[in-house]
Amino acid sequence: MPWLKSERKVHSEEGIYGAVLVDSSLNITGVLGDSEEMLGGSVSDFFTYFNLDYGEEEERLLKDAIINGKEAVIEISSDKETLNLILMPTKLYDKKQWLLILKRRDVTLDELEEIKHNILANISHELLTPITIAKASLEIIDPTQEEEEILSTAMNAIVRLEKLLRDLVRIGQIREPKKAQVLKIREVAEDAFRLIKRIVESRRINIEMSIEDNLPEVEGDRDALVHLMLLLLNNAIKFSPDGGKIKIYARWRAPEHSLGRGMVEVCVEDTGIGIPPEEQERIFDLFYQIDRGPSRKYGGTGLGLFLAKSIVTIHNGKIWVESEPGRGSRFCFTLPASSGIEKRRL
Repeated sequence: MPWLKSERKVHSEEGIYGAVLVDSSLNITGVLGDSEEMLGGSVSDFFTYFNLDYGEEEERLLKDAIINGKEAVIEISSDKETLNLILMPTKLYDKKQWLLILKRRDVTLDELEEIKHNILANISHELLTPITIAKASLEIIDPTQEEEEILSTAMNAIVRLEKLLRDLVRIGQIREPKKAQVLKIREVAEDAFRLIKRIVESRRINIEMSIEDNLPEVEGDRDALVHLMLLLLNNAIKFSPDGGKIKIYARWRAPEHSLGRGMVEVCVEDTGIGIPPEEQERIFDLFYQIDRGPSRKYGGTGLGLFLAKSIVTIHNGKIWVESEPGRGSRFCFTLPASSGIEKRRL
């Protein structure tokens, strides 16, 4: 589906006509397609591009939505049809922005979600190249002792931004299923643990793994499932105190029907700060963060758990959390067991 039509007249059989990112002053900060002349312009330029009227009432509605920080839907009439202008709050590169979408009224929510994924992935791809060049340039500098601290600060910032961009790219790619492999959950968990071993040791966190060797295999994309385990482990580490404990365990769940293959359930349990009940339903939302105050202690971008849920979903599984404030959290997910396991039971 094209993001932004090049035609000046509003017309599309696919339903999505245009999408741009805007800041709190309704200035355009990001565009897609062949409409780069709008970049740096205002929302009025977006309307002009599609031969639509933009007046005080439309501007008032958009500004009210930005002040309230909520999604807004505005009906706009063209010569051919009635359109919806949707304003969706989002956070990109630690900066609050809004995604402005012009669409036909009967576009589905799934299509809106797809456009949100794609705009993030496309912008991220464009930014990865200069970030990679900047990082490589810093690595070849031979700093003096006085310059060492400044160089280290700059490198840490670039590494953090690079990680964010790669997560955004992965969000766009995760919707593309890859060839499945037959995998052992224990090996997937061990691969993820090796990637975070240094962080675990520096925080003096004890990780206990309890996964039976005869647990049925699962079918999936190995790289994606290793990343899934890494996301959950990183989340557990982030919210656990130094010297805390993390437990990884798995079990086979019998099928609901006699002809089913059952599911493999995997859990990552920590001794961290826990999650309030009212937050638990939203923690898998894109860009949602529990620690949202100006003096944020734990950092992060609100991408990790959303990405974890996306990976589980394309593998036909489910993910959930069980938690109590002050007593830690347990994140669990299920994956369909591979075929040919009739004689393999725990």
